Amino acid sequence: MTLFEQLKLFPKVDLHVDFLGSITKDTISNLNTYNMTKFELDDILDFDSLKDYDLGREMVINLLDNLDKIKLATTNLLEKLKNDNIIYAEIFLNLDLFNKQLKKKDIITTILNEIKKCDIKINLVLEIDTKNGKDAMYENLTLLYGYYNFGINGVYIKKGKQENFDSYKALFDKLIKDKVDYIILLDSKLTNQNKEIYYNAKRIIYNLMEIPTDNFLEVIRSNEIILEFPITYQNYFNLYDDLATHFVYQLYKDNLNIAFTTIDMTSLDTDLLNEYCKLFNVFPFNLRDLVNINLNILNRINTSLEIKNNLITEFKEKANQLL
Repeated sequence: MTLFEQLKLFPKVDLHVDFLGSITKDTISNLNTYNMTKFELDDILDFDSLKDYDLGREMVINLLDNLDKIKLATTNLLEKLKNDNIIYAEIFLNLDLFNKQLKKKDIITTILNEIKKCDIKINLVLEIDTKNGKDAMYENLTLLYGYYNFGINGVYIKKGKQENFDSYKALFDKLIKDKVDYIILLDSKLTNQNKEIYYNAKRIIYNLMEIPTDNFLEVIRSNEIILEFPITYQNYFNLYDDLATHFVYQLYKDNLNIAFTTIDMTSLDTDLLNEYCKLFNVFPFNLRDLVNINLNILNRINTSLEIKNNLITEFKEKANQLL
């Protein structure tokens, strides 16, 4: 069996599947109401700039203008995840991007109903963008608490580029008090890192180009925080001149909890198989490393002990067949 075949069959754990960014190309083609030719559609979906990405994302948002279409898109996405040998995934959902005529609760219910029908374990992470204002934030937090541990197992607090998290400390304090897992994006300079770690965030999406300081690493290690690395995203937008300069392998060797995620964007059509192939081409990762990485993730996901143990057992059985 070739390495590619092993990676294809490898049981995968993806902690960050962006719902709108992961709608399959076939789904988009089937829902296409713009009377575009296949060539015109492919031209948008195979974008080569942020402007093209924005156009593609806007098209997807406009296409999913009713619950039946959202249902179809969810079903097709879940089938794709199954075909990619995903055994556990967390789908990020930004409700503020959908058609304003749709009720947010109905969107969540529609997606969760499809998840219940699939035979892989999926949780939702509710994405709350601070730039949308306090009313939207309050509405989303109300939904979060209503569905927490009933299909939604976390919240991603997304701040504006010019903001820092200091003004949201009261929110983080409440989430901590209520034992709600939350995720943040670290996209500032490292000079701000110690101030922003991060009020006990369980996961950090890591978009920095610089290697962390020893103090940062110790905080991450001691709090068992998982660092998400969206390799394709970072590479595509040239956050690194050369992917080989990425320090993620060293972090793994330093016993930090890391996760490789797709943060799929529609027009890239990425999946974890692509991520794994890229990792093995650039870094000295091996299958045993992937086993350790994914076991660390599964041991820390927010779900019941029974589900967690079942996932770990399933993962070990499938992974051991490839080692």
